[in-house]
Amino acid sequence: MDLDLDRMLELTTRGQWSVDDIDWSRPIEGVDHMSERARFEAGQQLLFTAGLERRAARVFALCAEYIDEPRAADIYHLFEVDELRHAEAEIRLAARYGVYWSDLPLASRWMFKELEGVMKHSTVGHHELSSATILLFELALDSILIPALKSLTSDPIQTDVFRRIDQDESRHLAMDYWLLDRKGASQKGKTFRDVVEQAEGGRSMLGRIRGRVSLVRTLATFMNGFGAMALVTVSLRDQMTDPARIERYIKRVSKVPERAPRAMDAPGYRMGLSGQRRMLKLLFPMNRTGQAHS
Repeated sequence: MDLDLDRMLELTTRGQWSVDDIDWSRPIEGVDHMSERARFEAGQQLLFTAGLERRAARVFALCAEYIDEPRAADIYHLFEVDELRHAEAEIRLAARYGVYWSDLPLASRWMFKELEGVMKHSTVGHHELSSATILLFELALDSILIPALKSLTSDPIQTDVFRRIDQDESRHLAMDYWLLDRKGASQKGKTFRDVVEQAEGGRSMLGRIRGRVSLVRTLATFMNGFGAMALVTVSLRDQMTDPARIERYIKRVSKVPERAPRAMDAPGYRMGLSGQRRMLKLLFPMNRTGQAHS
């Protein structure tokens, strides 16, 4: 797919904003209808989202490191800044609900701690898988998580923050499609193992095994952390499992090849799709009509 990288760099540079642009001193509004438990869970979900945004920042930092296109590298550096800013804004939103990092489930906090360590010393395998699948995360954020949080309150500050995040994410998605299509073009006919081994070059067999083990551990950590959040955010469950939102996400994923025609030629993306289906079945095994998600 074609993308004007000069224009994208210009838009991303111009679209930068600061959390200090927002008047955080204003008291939260539009939450009178929410129970104390519901407010607590809303704050927890905001913090969980902030943790994911921080991991996305690391993925974009790796994209900037590995990409061989200077303009794209500059864009990805700015995307890293975007994601860290989103995380900070969501942490401040959670604080307005009176919820802080220590209020997250232990398994979720452990997930983020583990991922931080893993991503700090990322292998080629981590980069290849995360950069090929970050599109799935950002589509889920845009289709399920953020809409669920938006529906909770009409608080002007929260509305403003999500509007700003939405604008940033629209640029991220455009680059996600571009990168995925680029990967498909260069990796057609290869397995994920082929791609990683080619990138690793002369890495020792022991190093390769450690990389594979680390990758499996990362995926297991994700499942535990997400599962813990699904168990504790009970009052948010109806919003998070709204069939219309889940189906909208699935439909958007199914249309990825329309935006990135060579997406399915990227083995990392195919692996991500398989993992996504398993996670959907784990977190949302039934919709409200009693039908399991395929």
